[in-house]
Amino acid sequence: MVNIYFSSHGSIVHVVGEGDSWSVNDVDLEKGDIQSLAVDPYSGAIFAGTFDHGLYRSENGGETFERIGEDVLHERVTALHVAPLQGGGTYGTLYAGTEPSELYRSADGGETWKRMPALTELPSKSEWSFPPRPETHHVQAIATNYHEPGLILAGIELGGVMRSVDSGDTFEDRKEGSQFDVHDIVLHPIEKDVIYEAAGGGFAVSRDAGRTWSTDNQGLGDFTYLVQAATDPSDHNVVIAAGAEGPGTAYVPDTARYRLFRKEGTSPWERIADGLPEEEGTTVPHLLTHTGEPGAFYAVCNRGIYRSADQGESWTELPLEWPPFLQKQRINAACIKEI
Repeated sequence: MVNIYFSSHGSIVHVVGEGDSWSVNDVDLEKGDIQSLAVDPYSGAIFAGTFDHGLYRSENGGETFERIGEDVLHERVTALHVAPLQGGGTYGTLYAGTEPSELYRSADGGETWKRMPALTELPSKSEWSFPPRPETHHVQAIATNYHEPGLILAGIELGGVMRSVDSGDTFEDRKEGSQFDVHDIVLHPIEKDVIYEAAGGGFAVSRDAGRTWSTDNQGLGDFTYLVQAATDPSDHNVVIAAGAEGPGTAYVPDTARYRLFRKEGTSPWERIADGLPEEEGTTVPHLLTHTGEPGAFYAVCNRGIYRSADQGESWTELPLEWPPFLQKQRINAACIKEI
């Protein structure tokens, strides 16, 4: 069974199924805009980070939520990530990023937290700024390595990808060739040195675990405002990216105009549309994969969820009773529970 979770405003939607049988269940958190979402594959706990009401946890599939980290975390929890390697306890290692930019780690499901101050001691911090709220900035993306537990990547919007190789004790500043306006960071589960970045200025790649980077926008045309990226868990050469011409056409259904692109190896990006919804009125999809389905991709947007079984070349819409309220709303966050 595949379990997909995504958030829209104050709702968390859980989609579960396989083949031709899928169901939808939505839960209203009633705590404001949910900006970030993560599911612990070990305990099954659901974590939801809100814009102004802190972090919440559910341990009963979303029936009830409790506030956690209230005395430690900022009220705006903008990024969540559960490390793919278990720390030896009931829970995986949970990371939380906030606005203003801070990074925290918990090994007990959010009961206790460790702040990683080295992130905000970087020389470039004075230049970090989020254009819609230029007086501040936030952690937009967090990624950890499947093979090297000490590697942590934190994407600052707007500041760049910051890298730690010692579990957050120290951080390295943004590398030349990477992008400033970070939206998504993707590490490959097998090829440990491959890292992809989707950003407001396009696509960047590192093939040496983040030591060096290069930008590759060939074939994207005017659609270099990338919001999401995903790679085939069984083949790092296949990458999918989702974007728009700018923020004004990326997120709000009334003005949205998206495109999906596919890249294989060193070839230029190619636009893909077979089986996908029309461009106009469709928000930039969140892209998901998991190791239990090699070659499969999922795209979550305001019009539904679409699946590709052939490495992104063609897509089909999942047979869902799509909640009508989602048609006109932004999808803020999405994740897939690893088996």
